[in-house]
Amino acid sequence: MMRHLILPGVELISGGAHPAYLEYLNEWREQIVSRADDGEVAASLCLQAAFIDLITKGSLKHDWLGVMDEHLTANGKPLAYSERFGAKLFGFGGQYLQSTVHAIHTRWWLETICAPRRVDHEAFAGMILGKKQTDGLIYDQDLSETILRHRMKSELTMSMAMSVEILVAAGGINEKLARELATNIVDPKKCPPLGYMGMEFYRLQALRLLGHEALLPEGIDEHITACAEGLEVGWCDFAMNTKVDAYMGTAKRTQRDKPIHSPLTACHVKALREIIKPVETQQSIIKRFTEYAAHLKDNPLDIPAFQMRDVPVPFGVDRTPIEVICASNLIATCKKN
Repeated sequence: MMRHLILPGVELISGGAHPAYLEYLNEWREQIVSRADDGEVAASLCLQAAFIDLITKGSLKHDWLGVMDEHLTANGKPLAYSERFGAKLFGFGGQYLQSTVHAIHTRWWLETICAPRRVDHEAFAGMILGKKQTDGLIYDQDLSETILRHRMKSELTMSMAMSVEILVAAGGINEKLARELATNIVDPKKCPPLGYMGMEFYRLQALRLLGHEALLPEGIDEHITACAEGLEVGWCDFAMNTKVDAYMGTAKRTQRDKPIHSPLTACHVKALREIIKPVETQQSIIKRFTEYAAHLKDNPLDIPAFQMRDVPVPFGVDRTPIEVICASNLIATCKKN
């Protein structure tokens, strides 16, 4: 069974893509293959293209490891961006030489798919431990000097979940380290419970792998309810009324943002629901989840893009391979029911 942390509850099997998304997915993949041939590629693009291979063909049909060897490796370490990709980013220059937790995890995961018996888990674990900070968390401080208070908390918990997954595979976590990592990932001064669905999902995954799920902060059910406010269907990653400016500490610059529903967030919610105890709350979440799956079944292209304040142009794209794959999973769940 092939799964990935970024795709909660999704099995990467042939036929996993809904027909409404096939043309988009195939065109997106072919574009990445073409760009990779020109050396303009990123680890995140290779990963998503690999997802598409697996859910449309059942196996990797392109040599993504070869692409990483040629364009996304330096000094024996996986890179997030190729040199030509970095040249496209304004003012990026030599900063493309970034070996991030995500890039390391991507290379590790692809190797586990292609040749699981030959993966040097200890080598990857060594790269990850090199990212361990004095605050007890694991993230890319070597690449960005942003202070902990201003770092994206979803970045912190995702980096921890990916790092712990590699360390567990390498047999590199003893009881002392597990307790240290778990304690720091729930420290309210380092990773406060902000109610972001993605953030809390990754925190839960890290704690589960560490054997300390019981430490997950309380109140997840209330956050899930808040993330549904203002939406007819589904959930937004965060509740708009709690979104504030990081520097001013107010909602001044964010009060006109509007919530959007997201298939990926729905998958996060489904995973988080498992740890909620009140039966009524679980049933309420299941009901909304089922209704959202039915909505996507009837309206598969209704995957909105985030829009900021009064800016008429969407902030980012609507459909992405990850959102589409999650939507396919939700629709399939609807069909089973």
